[in-house]
Amino acid sequence: MNKLVPLSLMGVILAAYSFTGIKKENTNITKHLDKTANVIQQQKKTIVKNTKKDEEIDKQKPEEELPDTEKVIEEPVIEQETEENRSIEQEEVNGTEQQVNSYETRMTSYYPNDGPGTGSITGSGLGPSNFEVNDKGWYTYQGKLVVATATEYLLKYGFSLADGVHTYKYGDEITLNIDGIDYEAIVEDSCGNCCKTDRIDLFVANKESIKDTNIIVKMK
Repeated sequence: MNKLVPLSLMGVILAAYSFTGIKKENTNITKHLDKTANVIQQQKKTIVKNTKKDEEIDKQKPEEELPDTEKVIEEPVIEQETEENRSIEQEEVNGTEQQVNSYETRMTSYYPNDGPGTGSITGSGLGPSNFEVNDKGWYTYQGKLVVATATEYLLKYGFSLADGVHTYKYGDEITLNIDGIDYEAIVEDSCGNCCKTDRIDLFVANKESIKDTNIIVKMK
């Protein structure tokens, strides 16, 4: 014969069973939470470790150079030439040239057949037919005054030079400042007397055109 379990006992059994299930479920949840906490803690340690590693790497890295477009280039400062500076420099140069390349001397004149043994053809082979005459009666060649000077050719014929005498070659061009006016001149003849006095002899068309004065000679 089957025995019936009293209702009160049945309630106790069901309650105990329910409590056991709840306890088991809570145990599972606790284990799961502990496991999750361990994972999170491990991730934190990994992040901290990686962060420190990155910091060490950054310290070891050399400083990166700026790209060319960002580099500051200091260009040398070039002093601009002003008109005033240029004028001063030019005056200094001109002053030096004036001092070194010019000298004062006497200018005399001669004309064709003006004495015994003279003629009208110059030492360069040119004569009055090759020249023109300006308004002062002075011969010109290619717009330049025709002059005779101490020349290197005279030295070949036994002429000697006094101290400080300047010599030229045929075709040499010089500037003569006569009475304050500059004239371009060209050497086309030799003057034996000029080897002693360093004077310049101007070739003129006639006796009336003779000029005798002190001049300044500017050499080129």
